[in-house]
Amino acid sequence: MTTVAFMSDLHIDSNNFGKEELETLITLFKDKKIQHLHIAGDIANGFEKTSQEFLDQLQCHLPVTFSLGNHDMLGLSEEAMRPFEFQKISFSNHTLLAFSGWYDYSFVPTISPQKHLQTKNLFWFDRRLQRMGSDPAITQRLLQELEQELMRVDQPLIIAMHFVPHSQFLLRHPYFERFNAFLGSQAFHELFRQFPVKDVIFGHSHHRISDRKIDNITYHARPLGYVREWELCKQFFDAFPEYDFPKRYDPYKRYRRIKDLPEFKAYKKKQLAHEFSQTMTILEL
Repeated sequence: MTTVAFMSDLHIDSNNFGKEELETLITLFKDKKIQHLHIAGDIANGFEKTSQEFLDQLQCHLPVTFSLGNHDMLGLSEEAMRPFEFQKISFSNHTLLAFSGWYDYSFVPTISPQKHLQTKNLFWFDRRLQRMGSDPAITQRLLQELEQELMRVDQPLIIAMHFVPHSQFLLRHPYFERFNAFLGSQAFHELFRQFPVKDVIFGHSHHRISDRKIDNITYHARPLGYVREWELCKQFFDAFPEYDFPKRYDPYKRYRRIKDLPEFKAYKKKQLAHEFSQTMTILEL
């Protein structure tokens, strides 16, 4: 058996990962006896020097594999993305199938595809990507390839993908509901349930959930997300009520208010290992 940790949405550039963050992760892997790490997308904006150096540093301590997230795809052609799709990693009793996924707007069917595209081109990060074909066409192509890959595997399957595979995991805040269109597609789940898929790990929405079983498939989502979204930012105000303010539910405003405080910097350093630990899914494969 191999102890495998899964993480996603590290965003090491936006989160200003440095020596302290790297050493904290490495110590955690050693403490938890992790033998393999898989990152389910969004290491950084673009798979360039920053991501590669980070992976190289981790790989000095344990094997690391990864799937692409939409942020990793920045600057990559479709051809350059291909080697990262449908990777099969064999363990003693399971096969890990790793790919990115995509979205087809089906999570928000009440809005027309044309309107979704306008919203994407105005607000969404993916307007910067060089993808070929419409979003529904990309998703359909991936689903067809995924079905072929699933048919070739006999062992129980672990899936690691970036995008959201079921409507139960959508964002419920009214402001964010229109962006659910760009989170994923339930067509992935409908395909998984036809095969011996045991666990699915995903990220993308920056929303951590408790493990949830649907149609005998256990779903795991513990994305790290941006530092302003971390649990330690929320907990800081409980530890230091003198800095509390009425609208702390706004993560942007909350983080701007505390990020330069010496008390927050010290609190973050103290809580960093716990924050990272809370964003790991650990399976014995």
